[in-house]
Amino acid sequence: MALADAGRAPSEWELGPAGRAAAADLALHADLGQVVAVASSPEPKARSTAVAFADRVALEVRTDERLVEAHRPWVGDGYRTQAHRYLSGDEPEGWEPRAEVAGRVGEAVAGVRAVAGPGEVVVVGHGLGLTLHLEALFPLPFDAYGFWCRLAFPDAWRVDRDALTLSRVATRAQR
Repeated sequence: MALADAGRAPSEWELGPAGRAAAADLALHADLGQVVAVASSPEPKARSTAVAFADRVALEVRTDERLVEAHRPWVGDGYRTQAHRYLSGDEPEGWEPRAEVAGRVGEAVAGVRAVAGPGEVVVVGHGLGLTLHLEALFPLPFDAYGFWCRLAFPDAWRVDRDALTLSRVATRAQR
């Protein structure tokens, strides 16, 4: 769904036509309440997904650098194995420390919630970063790797901090 380009870093890849269509479909079928803000990583894939949600609710996208994906030295052969190690608590060489990722993503989410007021906030980020943020929110045991493996592309989840629940806002059957 992303337009992979060997000459550019994955953080610079755009969504292809199928990716943009999937993001629009997800935004259209998402079971949302009163959305008061849409925030996004500045990375093009996330931004395109956020625009689909923002267009649905007639809001501007707030871009936040803290929502970028966890920094890692490469994406390619063996990546899933390294991601498993990372999400299981190990920190492979060159990967951004897990606590730093969870902290900056948590700060971004708290920041947009603080200025948005009551209502739902749509935050569009990346799999590793948002998974580590959720791991920090939920009591142990939280299966970070299992959650990350279940993520679709694109995907949307509702976090209820009071009830400590996590649920998809649109299933594939609904889309």
